[in-house]
Formats: sequence, structure tokens, C-alpha cells
Amino acid sequence: MADHTSVLLIHPIGVGLSCRFWDRFIQAWHKQQGAATDDLASDLQAPDLLGCGDAPQPARPLGPEDWAAPLITQLRQGAQGSIVLVSQGSSLPIALKILEAVPDRVAGLIAISPPGWRVLSEPFDQSRAHQLWRVLFSGPLGTLFYLWARRRAFLKSFSEKNLFARPEDVDAEWLETLERGSRPLSSRWAVFSFLAGFWRQNWEPILMDLSIPVLVVHGTTATGIGRSKRWDDADERVATYAEKMPSATIRLVEGRNVLPYESSHDCVRCVREWFEAQSWSASAPSEPLTAAESHDID
Repeated sequence: MADHTSVLLIHPIGVGLSCRFWDRFIQAWHKQQGAATDDLASDLQAPDLLGCGDAPQPARPLGPEDWAAPLITQLRQGAQGSIVLVSQGSSLPIALKILEAVPDRVAGLIAISPPGWRVLSEPFDQSRAHQLWRVLFSGPLGTLFYLWARRRAFLKSFSEKNLFARPEDVDAEWLETLERGSRPLSSRWAVFSFLAGFWRQNWEPILMDLSIPVLVVHGTTATGIGRSKRWDDADERVATYAEKMPSATIRLVEGRNVLPYESSHDCVRCVREWFEAQSWSASAPSEPLTAAESHDID
């Protein structure tokens, strides 16, 4: 295991989401600096993924390999040293793609609010995903849908029903961040790529074969997104991860599906305690990772 470790925060994909998702987590990290990890606070890296925030926003389908590619390139070309990958929600496959490409650089994996195991192990028909892209998302109907979905009223309702444990935590800062992030219409392509299901593959073999330290953090009231009766509840989700990944450390944090934002201090405390237990020390600050401008977006 490497002596020096930095942290790469991978934000989820969704309407208006970008690296700003991690703002509260990073603020809480600074406030909770401890003797073992003081230096690490300056080496948290939260890049915008392709199609989000200030990164290029190509008008084409995107999958985990596309979102991971610019980060992989910069890890290969940048300063040496190990990283801990921290994924939020369904960005876990992006972390797995990075791990698959540069295993020698990854010292550990932290999966916060990962999807239910069934979602991660049942691949979605990719021909169906491409059909959804062609028929629904790439045409005028897709544009109209995005204009509707980025309305403040919808963002508030969706967040209250699907993301936060307490409706009152869906605050102005959250809604304004989503509104600002979804303002460019070109930001719809990343969202549509996610909704079409290009990330839905069978990730079970990779997850069960991990040999690095792994922390899985679930919300105490974690749920699936949407109304499907097939989604597992929090207890079932924890039990399944414990069964499938017996070597992983599994922790519960008060909250639902966006723990780094809704329960930032408790989430940071959980991550820090696990991190410090690994006896890692922090590296000197490196160049921040961003969605590489040189990435092929044609």
C-alpha cells in the first residue's frame, strides 16, 4: 500500500449536478481536521465530469468509460501517488472503470449511497438504451422534458420524494445549485445518458473481486429512486452488501440518498474514521483533476 494518498470525489449524474455537489462535504472535512489527516484537506479533488458543470458537454451518449476517461488520462500523466476513490450514488461504476484502468494508483474505494445490489448486477439492454436515446432523448421531446425537469418546482418535489430524508433539508442552496447547473441546455446530454441506462451493466464480478480496502456508506433510510416495488429497503441493501462483499467495511449514516450533502458532518466523520484506520498519510497537494479538455468529444 502506498504511503501517500489523495482523495478523488466523483459526483453523481443528474439535473444540475456537478462537482458543486461536494461543497458541503469539503467544508465539513476542513472543519473536522484531525492530527492524522490535517494535510489531506488540501488534497481533496472534486472534478466536473464530462457533460457537467464547466467540463465539455458533448451531444452524444455517455457511459462510465466516457466519464472515467479524462480522469484516467490525468492520473496516468500527473503526479504519482495513490488515490482513494469516493463515489456518490450511481457514480460507483465510474470509480470501477478508473480502478480497472489504473489499479496501481488506487489504494481504496469509498462508495457512498450506492445503488441497490440488484441494480448493479442486472444489466440493462443496451439496444433499448440506444432506442430511448434516439426516440425520446435526442429529439424535441427530450428538450421539452429537460426544460420541464429543471424547473424549481420539479427539482424540489423530486428531491423531497427521492433524495432527502427530511423535506426541510431541501434548501435554497441545493435548489439554486441545481438550477444554475442545469441552465446550459447542453447539460441535458449527461442526464439523458444516465436516464437511458448506458451505465447499467453487471458490475457484480468486479465488486466481488475487489482486493483493496472498501468502505460502503448507506443512509439509514436509503431507498431506490422512483416508485418500483422491486427496490430494496435500507436493511435489505445493507445485508446484501455485507453478504456479497464480506471484506468491506459497511457503515450507516443518518440520512437517505445524498449523504454528503444532507448529512455532511456525519458522512465526513464516517469517512475520516475509516481513512485513519488504514494508516494512510496525505500527499502534498497535486494539480486538480478536471474533465480533460483533450478528451475526444466528437
